[in-house]
Amino acid sequence: MESETKESTRLTRMETILRNQFAPEALTLTDVSLEHAGHPGMTKGSKETHFRLQMVSSQFAGKSTVENHRAVYSELAPEFKKGLHALEMDLSAP
Repeated sequence: MESETKESTRLTRMETILRNQFAPEALTLTDVSLEHAGHPGMTKGSKETHFRLQMVSSQFAGKSTVENHRAVYSELAPEFKKGLHALEMDLSAP
Protein backbone atom coordinates (compact mmCIF):
# COMPACT_ATOMS: atom_id res chain seq x y z
CA MET A 1 0.00 0.00 0.00
CA GLU A 2 1.39 3.39 -0.99
CA SER A 3 1.61 6.18 1.53
CA GLU A 4 0.27 9.63 0.73
CA THR A 5 2.33 11.20 -2.01
CA LYS A 6 2.59 14.59 -0.31
CA GLU A 7 1.63 15.71 3.16
CA SER A 8 -0.77 18.63 3.18
CA THR A 9 1.29 21.64 4.16
CA ARG A 10 0.26 25.25 4.41
CA LEU A 11 2.35 25.93 1.30
CA THR A 12 0.52 23.32 -0.79
CA ARG A 13 -2.90 24.36 0.55
CA MET A 14 -2.22 28.01 -0.23
CA GLU A 15 -0.93 27.21 -3.73
CA THR A 16 -4.07 25.19 -4.44
CA ILE A 17 -6.36 27.99 -3.24
CA LEU A 18 -4.50 30.63 -5.25
CA ARG A 19 -4.45 28.54 -8.44
CA ASN A 20 -8.15 27.70 -8.14
CA GLN A 21 -9.30 31.24 -7.33
CA PHE A 22 -7.00 33.37 -9.48
CA ALA A 23 -5.96 31.10 -12.39
CA PRO A 24 -2.53 32.75 -12.40
CA GLU A 25 -0.22 32.86 -15.38
CA ALA A 26 2.66 32.79 -12.90
CA LEU A 27 2.77 31.95 -9.22
CA THR A 28 5.71 31.71 -6.84
CA LEU A 29 5.00 31.12 -3.17
CA THR A 30 7.99 30.90 -0.86
CA ASP A 31 8.09 29.98 2.82
CA VAL A 32 10.30 32.60 4.46
CA SER A 33 9.47 31.66 8.07
CA LEU A 34 13.11 30.98 8.96
CA GLU A 35 13.94 34.62 8.18
CA HIS A 36 11.74 35.55 11.15
CA ALA A 37 13.21 33.20 13.75
CA GLY A 38 13.68 35.02 17.02
CA HIS A 39 10.92 37.54 16.38
CA PRO A 40 8.31 37.98 19.13
CA GLY A 41 5.70 35.23 18.91
CA MET A 42 7.98 32.87 17.00
CA THR A 43 8.81 29.67 18.85
CA LYS A 44 10.88 26.62 17.93
CA GLY A 45 7.62 24.97 16.90
CA SER A 46 6.56 27.83 14.62
CA LYS A 47 6.42 26.60 11.04
CA GLU A 48 4.95 27.97 7.84
CA THR A 49 4.04 31.33 9.34
CA HIS A 50 5.59 33.82 6.88
CA PHE A 51 5.34 33.66 3.09
CA ARG A 52 6.35 35.69 0.06
CA LEU A 53 3.96 35.59 -2.92
CA GLN A 54 4.58 36.70 -6.48
CA MET A 55 1.56 36.19 -8.72
CA VAL A 56 0.43 37.35 -12.15
CA SER A 57 -3.29 37.02 -12.86
CA SER A 58 -5.66 38.66 -15.30
CA GLN A 59 -8.06 39.06 -12.35
CA PHE A 60 -5.83 41.88 -11.08
CA ALA A 61 -6.28 43.98 -14.23
CA GLY A 62 -7.85 47.38 -13.61
CA LYS A 63 -7.86 47.01 -9.83
CA SER A 64 -5.87 48.86 -7.21
CA THR A 65 -3.11 47.27 -5.16
CA VAL A 66 -5.38 47.40 -2.10
CA GLU A 67 -8.22 45.64 -3.94
CA ASN A 68 -5.87 42.90 -5.12
CA HIS A 69 -4.37 42.39 -1.67
CA ARG A 70 -7.84 42.24 -0.10
CA ALA A 71 -8.90 39.60 -2.63
CA VAL A 72 -5.91 37.40 -1.77
CA TYR A 73 -6.33 37.93 1.99
CA SER A 74 -10.00 37.00 1.68
CA GLU A 75 -9.22 33.71 -0.06
CA LEU A 76 -6.49 32.84 2.44
CA ALA A 77 -8.47 33.85 5.55
CA PRO A 78 -8.76 30.22 6.77
CA GLU A 79 -4.96 29.91 6.73
CA PHE A 80 -4.57 33.10 8.76
CA LYS A 81 -6.96 31.60 11.32
CA LYS A 82 -4.76 28.47 11.44
CA GLY A 83 -1.49 30.29 12.13
CA LEU A 84 -0.38 32.10 8.97
CA HIS A 85 1.12 35.30 10.34
CA ALA A 86 2.44 37.33 7.40
CA LEU A 87 2.16 37.40 3.63
CA GLU A 88 4.36 39.67 1.53
CA MET A 89 2.74 40.13 -1.89
CA ASP A 90 3.85 41.23 -5.33
CA LEU A 91 0.69 41.01 -7.46
CA SER A 92 0.27 42.11 -11.05
CA ALA A 93 -1.81 41.68 -14.19
CA PRO A 94 -0.24 40.25 -17.37
